[in-house]
Amino acid sequence: MAQFAFAMPNPLAKMNPHVLAGTTIFTITVIVLAAIALFGRVDSAMPVAKIEIPSLADMAKTQASLRADDGHQPQKPLPVIHRQSEPSLPGITVPKATPHDTTTTTEHHATPTLPVSADALPQAPIAGLSEPGPGGRLPMISEAGQRPASAYARPFAAKPGKPVVSLVVGGLGMMKNTTMAAIEELPAEVTLSFVPYTPDLQSWVDRARAAGHEVMIELPMEPFGYPDTDPGPYTLLSTASSAENTRRLEWLLSRTTGYFGVTNYMGSKLTASENALAPVFRGLNRRGVDFLYDGETRRSSLTNVAKAEGLSWTIADRIVDIKQTTAAIDDQLLRLEALAIQNGSAIGKGFSWPVTIKQLRDWTGSLEAKGYQLAPVSAVILMREEKAGASTTTAAKTETASKKEHH
Repeated sequence: MAQFAFAMPNPLAKMNPHVLAGTTIFTITVIVLAAIALFGRVDSAMPVAKIEIPSLADMAKTQASLRADDGHQPQKPLPVIHRQSEPSLPGITVPKATPHDTTTTTEHHATPTLPVSADALPQAPIAGLSEPGPGGRLPMISEAGQRPASAYARPFAAKPGKPVVSLVVGGLGMMKNTTMAAIEELPAEVTLSFVPYTPDLQSWVDRARAAGHEVMIELPMEPFGYPDTDPGPYTLLSTASSAENTRRLEWLLSRTTGYFGVTNYMGSKLTASENALAPVFRGLNRRGVDFLYDGETRRSSLTNVAKAEGLSWTIADRIVDIKQTTAAIDDQLLRLEALAIQNGSAIGKGFSWPVTIKQLRDWTGSLEAKGYQLAPVSAVILMREEKAGASTTTAAKTETASKKEHH
C-alpha cells in the first residue's frame, strides 16, 4: 500500500494545510448556499400540516385582554387556536350533505345514544319549538305559547331562606378535552355556554343536556376596536342595518337547537347603541329565548332596550377567572357568596380554562354545607324577573294610593 502511494503521489499532500482547509470550507459553503437557493432552508420549510397552539400563559393573557372589553384597554384579536381534534362522540353521527341535499344538518339530526344520567334533560328539538332557518333550526314560540326559554331550561325549586348562586362556563365546543371536562365534572346545575362556530355543535349540546346541563350559545357582538378585535363571523354590528343584524342573528341562532338562552361574546360598542341593540333584543324576544350579559360594562342602554322589547334577561355579577390562578378564582367565588347573601342571588361567569373547571368543581361541592343553593342561570333570570315585576306592582300600588290621598 505504501509502494502504491509512492508510485501515485497525492497532489493534495504537497498543498499547504491552511490552503487546503480554506478550500474545503469554501467548497462546502458553496454547496450549502446552492442547496438553500434551490430548496430553501431546512428549518423553514413549510410542513404538510401545521398546528399552532399557544401556550397556556399566552392564552391566559389574550383571554384576559378580550374579557376586559371596555374600550379603554388595548385589545388584540384572539389567536387562531386549531382544535385538538374533531369531536367524535359515541352514538352520534352527523349526516354529510350531498350536492343535491339542501336539508340542514339539524333537520336530519337523529336521536343519539348517549350516556343518560338521572339529571338528563329532554332530547332536543322539542316538537313545535323550532322552524327552518339559514343554518339549521331556528327557535320559535309554540302555538300554545310555550317558549324555548322555559322548555329547554333546567327545572329548579328554590328553598326559602337560602341564598342562590349560579354559574355559567363559556367558550365551550372548540377544545374537546375542556368541553368534556365541563360536561362530566361540573354539577348538572352549572349552565354551559357554547361557541356558535363549534363543529358538530348539536352533538355537544345533546351530550351536555344528557348530563343534565342547560345550554346557552354565545353571540359575537361588536367591541370597541373592531375589526382589529374581531369576535368572529356574523358579528352583530353597531353600524349594520336592522335587517342585516337580524339576518346575522338568525344565522347564529340556527346553528343548533336545545338552548334556553344566549349570552354575549364581547360587545362593548354594540351595547352602547340602543338603536343597534333594539332589533337584536326584539329578535330574541320574538323567538322566546333569554339573554345573559356578562356584566363587564354596565350600560343603561341594555336596561332601556330590554324593557322596551319585553326581553327576559339579566347581568352576571362576577367574571370569576379574569386572573387564571387558584387564589384569584377562589377570591372571586367568595365575593360571589357575599353577593348572594346580600341580594338573594348571584351569577358568576367563567371561561373553560382547566383551572376554572377544577376550582368550580371543588367549590360547588362545598355550597350545600355552607347553606347555599346552586341553581341554573335560567332560574335566577326568572327569579329576578319576578322580583322586578313584584317591585313594579308595589310601586304602582303605592303611587295610586298616594294620588287617592291627595284627592
